[in-house]
Amino acid sequence: MKYNISYYLGAIFAVPITLIVGFISTTYFAFDQWLDWLIMLGGYIGAYIPIQLTTSKQYLNEAGLSRREFKYIRKHLNEARPKIKTLMSQYTKVRSIKDFKSVIEINRIARIIYKTVQKQPNKFFKVDSFFFTHLDNTVNLVDHYMTLVRMPHKNQEEMAQLQAARLTLEELKRTLQADLRALNSEDFQAMSVEVDLAKINQPKIQEKVTPQLETEELVKVPVIKKRQEERIFDNEQRFN
Repeated sequence: MKYNISYYLGAIFAVPITLIVGFISTTYFAFDQWLDWLIMLGGYIGAYIPIQLTTSKQYLNEAGLSRREFKYIRKHLNEARPKIKTLMSQYTKVRSIKDFKSVIEINRIARIIYKTVQKQPNKFFKVDSFFFTHLDNTVNLVDHYMTLVRMPHKNQEEMAQLQAARLTLEELKRTLQADLRALNSEDFQAMSVEVDLAKINQPKIQEKVTPQLETEELVKVPVIKKRQEERIFDNEQRFN
């Protein structure tokens, strides 16, 4: 996440400032050693915090988020990370090709949503229901289904319950697909605008190209006729 770069920048610039402060303190002032270390610590904190806040604020302005909103989003991303890992671990429990395909698709969609929001946190509020309910429901149901489907000696009632759970998983997969569409809706709209603009500008480009081609043809025709006349004249001279 680009926001984390602000921490590294703060540390990179704060370290040399701390060394300079420490050098001045030990060279020009007769402080005790513990006081020199305390001054160096204060110099580090005094340099780190403003640099980190300034660089992080620039990123938040680009994302259109306040610091409070970003912390709220990052909290839910941190809570979702272990759930995504749990969902991925279900591969080891799969015992049929059909279930394997379903788990792959669910994992793929969930990871795409998580990674997209991680890179573009301003999109969180388009799919907040994914982080609040949809992901939890999917992880819990997949975990229970994959555990129970492996159990031997199931009766008819249990088989019917597993079939109902399989159908519910398909519904949850469609819900995740709807979340993904909501996440990408603005990108598709922007692409449609670009396509429309390209179509509008295309006739203008063709109009610029066509007169140029016509001019070139008009120039070429007299030259070709002149060459043909010269060849005819040369042939007549030879025969005469």
